Amino acid sequence: MNQSTTDRLLRASVATSIDAIICTDEKRKITFFNHGAEAMFGYSAEEVMGKPLDVLIPHRFQAAHREHVEKFGASRQATRLMGERREVSGLRKDGTEFPAAASIAQVTLDGEHAYSVVLRDVTEQHRFEQENSELVRELRAAVVARDDMLGIVSHDLRNPVNAVKMLAAAIVRAGETASLPPVVSEHAGVLLQAARQMDALIQDLLDVSRLESGRMTMAPRPVAMTELVTAATSLLAPAAEEAGVRLTSNVSGSLPQVDVDPDRMVQALSNLVSNSVKYTPSGGRVDVNAQVDGDIVRVSVEDTGVGIPEAELHRVFDRFWQSRRTNRSGAGLGLTIVRGIVRAHGGRIWIESRPGEGTKVHFSVPRAARADA
Repeated sequence: MNQSTTDRLLRASVATSIDAIICTDEKRKITFFNHGAEAMFGYSAEEVMGKPLDVLIPHRFQAAHREHVEKFGASRQATRLMGERREVSGLRKDGTEFPAAASIAQVTLDGEHAYSVVLRDVTEQHRFEQENSELVRELRAAVVARDDMLGIVSHDLRNPVNAVKMLAAAIVRAGETASLPPVVSEHAGVLLQAARQMDALIQDLLDVSRLESGRMTMAPRPVAMTELVTAATSLLAPAAEEAGVRLTSNVSGSLPQVDVDPDRMVQALSNLVSNSVKYTPSGGRVDVNAQVDGDIVRVSVEDTGVGIPEAELHRVFDRFWQSRRTNRSGAGLGLTIVRGIVRAHGGRIWIESRPGEGTKVHFSVPRAARADA
């Protein structure tokens, strides 16, 4: 392609660009006005050719604009690109104003300056940013309202739930020492279990809200991973035995300590073990393992349960989501809480699963600093 053809293509591209391209002489009189400029400002090229650039600038900005151009002309800078300067305001033929991003360039020929400017109308960008800003404010307000409502509801629910728990527990204890009808003790036991489940659900809702708002406090300290695993497995051992599931742990006492909040980490481990027990049929097993990997300790909870289809794995940590597995008890908040706790400690969590073969959940937490470090 020869230079003549290239020049013709360049002129055609400039003329038809959707951005406004305007050239002026040293006296800021318009010498070129492309199709993009015509569409943007509403003038034809013939209407503005030879007129001062001020015709395209709101009156209150004209003096400042002339000063900026003079300073730019006096500098040795050849160009100023979009983003390197503040936005400018344009004035359309119908009198409306609009914001624009601008690039400016200058050349000197025979001792005279000539300028070119490329303008891009950013009205839609501003509108989008404003809508986004309003949406963010609305979402924040909704989150605050939700958290306030959760606080009120949890408080108002917990009072009657605690009363039911206390009374049901008292009846169960009385049935162990007094001659109450068996049906009364049985019903009280069911009532106590339901109240405990309601209390756990309220706590899960509060925990999710605190994690998402960054208000859940963590008090990390050096602690042995064996202590954490033992606490979690001891808590879930009765449930595993009742379900006919073998629950084991393989965590060496020689593992380095981890830097975590013990209560929150036991909560996370208990949620994972509880999930595995829940979805593992009688005769299956749940294994908890841990090993050191550089500056982290990696923990895994593996089961021989029903597994999760690959298409569902990306959703397992979503709030209120539950797999289409047989047991759909609970609110679907357990894994969301576990992920929040692990991330709050600077760790990561991931899951592997195959239907009919079982599930393996891994997470990592930082090891405690060495005493000699």
